[in-house]
Order: sequence, then structure tokens, then C-alpha cells
Amino acid sequence: MQQVLAPHLFQSLEILQMPLLDLQQMIQQELSENPTLEATQEQPDEQIEIEQGTKDVERDEFDNEFEKLMALGEEWGDSHYEGTQSFGGVDAEEKYQYMMDSLSESSSLHDQLLDQLALSPLGEYERKIAEIVIGNIDDDGYLQLDVEDLLALPNFPVETLDKILSVIREFEPAGVGARDLRECLLLQLKRAGKENTQEYHLVADHLDLLGRHKYAEISRAMGLTLERVKELAALVANLDPKPGRNFSEERIEYVVPEIIVQKKDGEYVVTQNRKPYPRLFISQKYLNMLKDPNTTKEVKNYIREKINKSKQFIQSIDQRIDTIYRIAVEIVRIQRDFFDHGVSRLKPLNMKTIAGLLDVHETTISRATTGKYMQTPRGLLSMKYFFNPGVMTASGESISNESVKAALAEIVRDENKKKPYSDANLVKLLEDKGMKIARRTVAKYRDQLRILPSHLRKVH
Repeated sequence: MQQVLAPHLFQSLEILQMPLLDLQQMIQQELSENPTLEATQEQPDEQIEIEQGTKDVERDEFDNEFEKLMALGEEWGDSHYEGTQSFGGVDAEEKYQYMMDSLSESSSLHDQLLDQLALSPLGEYERKIAEIVIGNIDDDGYLQLDVEDLLALPNFPVETLDKILSVIREFEPAGVGARDLRECLLLQLKRAGKENTQEYHLVADHLDLLGRHKYAEISRAMGLTLERVKELAALVANLDPKPGRNFSEERIEYVVPEIIVQKKDGEYVVTQNRKPYPRLFISQKYLNMLKDPNTTKEVKNYIREKINKSKQFIQSIDQRIDTIYRIAVEIVRIQRDFFDHGVSRLKPLNMKTIAGLLDVHETTISRATTGKYMQTPRGLLSMKYFFNPGVMTASGESISNESVKAALAEIVRDENKKKPYSDANLVKLLEDKGMKIARRTVAKYRDQLRILPSHLRKVH
């Protein structure tokens, strides 16, 4: 059986998810197309009386229907395609939450990749996973998804992921989907048919030396003349270390916070920023036309249709504002230590936790926080900022990965630039602070913080 969703519920989903500036454009379009919808109230008293008469039944029914829709989610984990099974043994909700929490912001590069995905030979189930992978490719074209964490999940289809990664890495631009610089350059050389060349060998085995311009050492290791090594280095320099940047246009984004957080009398007060929202009402003129016996049946039917659309539109906006506010209240309550002390006290938090507190589906939380911002005493922050996985400390306590990154950045900032810490040293220093994490995780966080490896940070 196939679930069919009413058009106004699709609109509700769209309104909940879209950024505020996009919603303002949508409101202006609706005002221009629907004559029964107005942004001013001509007769406040009568309008309030009419709305009160319909609110209890229609609004409650709408809220119930809306939450039923949220419960449907995007259950990609339960999908099957011929010859492949879903992740048996792992709860579908947890799998979905893991993927949703990993999603990064979209960009024009992502649009290009999704367009190519639509033309790929992947099946429906594989494409859903591929969309998650593409969502975690940054603007430079590098894959930021922790593949090893995925592979650690019970019964995760390793072969399927390998196939998907292979397909994505055939997309344009060449080198996209790589996990590091070496892999990115090798993908470009392979695409150019240079898999068995000296250039490929140079990148595969001697990239670190190449980055430090140790041409003499490379010459001895490869058994080539110094001149030949320099020729190869020049050829490698023609490759693109950031293949995605040509697709990602620099653009100014204007952000309007939907939530204001202020500290008053020692407590954090959460308020809705309603200023960007115009006040919407149903036109009294058309309500009067419905009561007029001289109005034809055809015109009345047209007016009823438009009024119903106006009501649904207003209700969807009210639902959006209320949902974002309730989520913000819980975020501020849970992250009180962050607001008091800063990023070092940011707690691990996932969408499932907030969803449980508000008795909604995780997809509601994801949609309601995507592209939404809060003005706080700690600055203007994306609501997604507060959702991050945790790292276990030596004492068994869980802290957010943002706290670990802050500690890592502080260590590197204060290091001796003539003797910078290696990743192994950083692991030990973080462990001394009670943060026990793997070396590969330190390397990943260092890369995300745009901190160079120790040999490139060294000042002679």
C-alpha cells in the first residue's frame, strides 16, 4: 500500500524546513496569488471572533495530521532493492538518526553531484545511501563522513558502500569524494589514464616528501634524476587539490535569527523573533461575500477554496514558529553550561533526544533546525550547532566533539612552533586532559580545524 499525503501537508513540510528568507518570499508570492490572504487586519474584532469559532476543531485536527505525517519520516533504512537487504540487526530509527545528524549544508557542488546521481545506475536503496554520502562532501570536494564509524555498525553492507563510493568518484569534477589529498590526486591521475605512471607512483608513495620539496630524497627513493623528479612535481602541481571549489560560488548569506536568547536575572529567556513574519489574516471582504445571498454559487466555491488554502497556510506558519520555539527551549535548557562557560562545556546531543522530549519524530527536529539560527549571548549560532556526537572521557563522562576540537585548537595554538606536536603527541596531550580518542580521530578533527600536519607547521 502507498501512503498519499495531502498537498497542504507537503506545503507544511516545505514551510517547516525552508530558511526564513525563502519563507518570506513564499509568503509574498502567496499574498499575490491568493486574494483572500492579507497581511493587514481590516476589522480585528470580527476577524478574531470568526477565527475562534474554527480554531479548536480545525487546528487540533491539523496538528494531529501534521504529527502523523512527521511519524512517516524518510524510512530509507527499511527500503529494499533486488538482491540487497537492509541493515538487519540495527534499529531503523537509530540508523536514520545517525545519518541525519551527519548531514552537512548543501551547496551548488552538491546540486551537481545529485544531478549526476539521478543518471547513475544505482538502485533506489543505494541512491538513498549515496545522497547521505554526497551530503557529507564539503565545498572543496572532500568526503567528511566517518566511513569507519559506519562500517563499525552491525551488518552494515560494506560491499554496497564500496560500490556507491566508486560510482560517486566517477562523477565530475575528477577527484571528488576523496578522503584526503593523496586520494584526491590519485583519483584525478586515474581518471586521466595515468594509473601506472611515475606521477602516480610519486603521489602514492612520496606525497609527504613532495609537500616538503625534498626532491633529492625522492630522487634516491625512486631511482630517478633530480631533473626528472622536478618535472614530475610540476605535472602533479597541475592537478586540483580542491576540485569542488569551482562549483561552489562565493556568496553572501543574510541570516535572520528566529530565536532570541537573553540572560535575565540569572536565567536564560527564550523568545520568538516574530518581526520577520508579516501578520497574516483572512480578508474580511471575501468572508462578507460568502454571507451575501447575491454572490453566485461558483464564486462562493472559489472563495471557500481560497479561504481554506489561506487557513492552511497560516496554520503551517504557526506550526513552524511553535515547533522551532519548543526545540529552542529544550536546547537552551540542556546546554545551560555552554551558555554559562563556553564551548568547553557543550554537551553531546542528538536529535532523537529532543524528539523524545517533544514527542515528535526526529525528522521534525531535523527539518525545524536546518537553516535556522539563534541570537544568543554566545553569538549568532545555527540551531544545528548544538547537535553533535560525544566522546568518552577517561572518567567515563561523555563530552561533545566540539569541546575536543576546542581543546585541540588550544594545544596547537600554544605549542612550540619549532617543535610542533605530532598527532601521536596530540593524542597523549588530550588524554592528559581526560579526552581519550583515537589518533585517526585527532587527524580528522585537525583537518576539520584546518590545522596542518606537524611537519608543515614547523617553523625553522
